[in-house]
Amino acid sequence: MFKKILITADLSHLEDAKKAVQTALELTQHNPDTIYRVMSVVPPLGSSFVSSFLPKNFDKDVMAEANQALHQFTKENFPEGVKVQHIVAHGPVYEEINRIAQEKNVDLIIMMAAREHRDGLSSNTVKVARYSEKPILILR
Repeated sequence: MFKKILITADLSHLEDAKKAVQTALELTQHNPDTIYRVMSVVPPLGSSFVSSFLPKNFDKDVMAEANQALHQFTKENFPEGVKVQHIVAHGPVYEEINRIAQEKNVDLIIMMAAREHRDGLSSNTVKVARYSEKPILILR
C-alpha cells in the first residue's frame, strides 16, 4: 500500500524518532520495495543579529553534523537491506516537510504529535497537517 514514506526525525528526541521508524516498518512489513525517506530539519536561527556572532560556516557545520547523526540513527534503527534515503533540510520545519513530501511524491508522512510534556499537537505538526497535500500519520 505505502511504497514511499517520509519519516520526520527530531534528532533531539530519539525515542520519538524510533517510534516513528518502528511504526513505518510495521506498516510496510509485507512490502519489501518500500523506500523510507528519513528527514531531519535544522530550523533557521531566526535573527540575523544572532547569526552575525556565529562562526562563518556555522550553518554548514550544523547541517553536516545533522547529516552524520541521521545516518547513525538510521543505521541503528533500520534492518539491513531496506532502502533508506537521508534528507537534512534547513528552514522552517513545516515548510521543509511539506516541500520534501511534494518533491519526493511520498505516499505517507509519519511524524510525532508533540513532546510528551505537552498537550495537543505541536505548531509544526498542525501546520504540516493543514498545508500538506499528502496523507499524514501523527503519532503520540
